[in-house]
Amino acid sequence: MQFKTLALVAILSPVWLVSSVRAENPAHVRQLLETKQCPGCDLRNANLFKANLFGADLMGADLSGANLYEAKLMEADLRDANLSNANLFNADLNAANLVRADLRGADLSYAFLGRANLTRASLQNAKLYTANLSETSLFEANLSNTDLGRASLFRVNLERANLSGANLTYADLRDTNLKNADLSQAILPETQLSGTNIDLSLREKTDLSKSNLRETRFGNFPCVLQSVLYCVNESKPFND
Repeated sequence: MQFKTLALVAILSPVWLVSSVRAENPAHVRQLLETKQCPGCDLRNANLFKANLFGADLMGADLSGANLYEAKLMEADLRDANLSNANLFNADLNAANLVRADLRGADLSYAFLGRANLTRASLQNAKLYTANLSETSLFEANLSNTDLGRASLFRVNLERANLSGANLTYADLRDTNLKNADLSQAILPETQLSGTNIDLSLREKTDLSKSNLRETRFGNFPCVLQSVLYCVNESKPFND
């Protein structure tokens, strides 16, 4: 009897594992691909490899763990969507609405997010290596411990954003608004910061070694840029 029970468990185990990994609703996947209208849908771990979702309505949808490799999501409505741990490598999210979207742990390497709205989005531990976020709104977004190495953040609104511990090595932050952003323990060596409004965003242990700070604005507090950066309102210097 015990042998039969073990045999039954062995037979059913692969089925259980498959169902636990592929948890999306197949009907919702078909609905999305056929109509591009799927607000609030269950698309967890869905395979949407190179899917054409231009202008799709995915507001509040659960796309956690979904494969959206090179997906076309231009102008898609992804407000309040769950994209945590999703694969968005080289995806096109031009002008997409990602307000309050959950992108924690998502892979957005090489993705195009130009003019996207990521206001109050959660991007903790996300990968945005070499991503293009030009003219994107990241107002009050959480980018703590995010990899933004070599990313383009040209003219991005990062006001009041959390960039603590973020890796911005070789990133392009020209003309970016960093007013009241948190850059504590951020890594910014070789970063382009010319014309940026940093205001009071610099905090202890921010690495600015070899960064281009030409015409960078530091709010209302005068700063002296020599071998290190000294600001009147700060008690400690920051590396340049």
